Amino acid sequence: MNKACKKVLYIHHGKGLGGAPLSLLYLIKALDTTKYHPVVLFLHYSDAFDLYKQQGVEVYGPVNRLDFPHTKIWWFRWYHIPYFLRFLKDTFITYLWTADHWLTKLKPDIVHLNTSSLVAWGAIAKRKRIPVIWHIREPLAPGYLGLRRWFITRCIEKHATTIIPISKHDAQPWVKNPKTIVIHNPVDPAIFDATISPEVFIKKYNLNPKAPTILFLGGVSSEKGTLVILRVFQQLLKKLPNAHLLVAGYWNLVPVGGKKGKRRWLNLLPAQRYKNSVAKALIPVQHAVTILGPINTVPEAMAASHVIVFPATIGHFARPIIEAGFMKKPVIASKLPPLDELVIDGKTGYLVSPTGIQAWVEKLSLVLTNQKINVKLGIDAQNFCRGHFSLATYYKKVSTIYDRITQTGKFYE
Repeated sequence: MNKACKKVLYIHHGKGLGGAPLSLLYLIKALDTTKYHPVVLFLHYSDAFDLYKQQGVEVYGPVNRLDFPHTKIWWFRWYHIPYFLRFLKDTFITYLWTADHWLTKLKPDIVHLNTSSLVAWGAIAKRKRIPVIWHIREPLAPGYLGLRRWFITRCIEKHATTIIPISKHDAQPWVKNPKTIVIHNPVDPAIFDATISPEVFIKKYNLNPKAPTILFLGGVSSEKGTLVILRVFQQLLKKLPNAHLLVAGYWNLVPVGGKKGKRRWLNLLPAQRYKNSVAKALIPVQHAVTILGPINTVPEAMAASHVIVFPATIGHFARPIIEAGFMKKPVIASKLPPLDELVIDGKTGYLVSPTGIQAWVEKLSLVLTNQKINVKLGIDAQNFCRGHFSLATYYKKVSTIYDRITQTGKFYE
């Protein structure tokens, strides 16, 4: 490593290959390596760990210590007490030993945390006088009494040198803090290129290229709206019987309990009840649904589709929406913040209430049957996304933060 380079240690928390690790990888690959040397520490092993290694990124871990999540996508309810205690224990161990061990070993000039839940890492980095960039990738959960929300908000305010929410909605707890700068996630136009051919993808999954095709990138997820899209699709087939639904993402509908009924009590838990509902809703439409599972060919899947849907029941930044824009594809998404920052209703796609099943059917039918509207929405979506979610703009803003921190020790004037 060039001695003039500043080492940036990125700490990643997740176990899957979703928007957070991909957004971080885009940033790392765009870095000026004459100025910054990226190193990534993974808390857990995942597909993202292998992907980073394949991309030539210097990686460490897995640490095998849990963080302290409290977002609208994942937070601890009363029935999560055993999990909560495990996360709490690991957070204390991280604060007392793990964070100091790794920060001492890797000796970074900047620590860049990839989620709000890495509170112990931020506290120890601040104690060791290392500047902390804190990415906020999901809105914080309100919780029951607001104590955990207050704690995480205060930790980030106290220990961050710069706070980077990915949307105005996610920035709300720190909106008046001068450390805060909103930077939307980017898309790499070299990967999500509207000229990509879908032929290989269509052949692999034996799809009918003439069928009006919908793509949902959410696997089995209550928050992303799996049950919503299946119920919508059931009604849509009455109007468009040749329509087809592609479902990408982790898909596990294994029922609980064997012949002897062991562990059948788990069916009472909300997560398993949701899976059971999804399995039931799939039955009447399964002839027109292709379960893709986790895929690394999202651009090809989008190229093979006529519309991308994101029927979220909880609002959060949706990478598929902006990726679809770069692919010149219209989007129908839930009318929830911050999705309203990603879709211009009636211009780049449509925003519909996640509870308005019939409204979803009407908009999908319109986009799938009216070629003129479909093309117009796609062109406007591409223009909008290129202007707001450019990788070059994203890198320029983040590198400016790095430059100011290394030169002055703080981001804001």
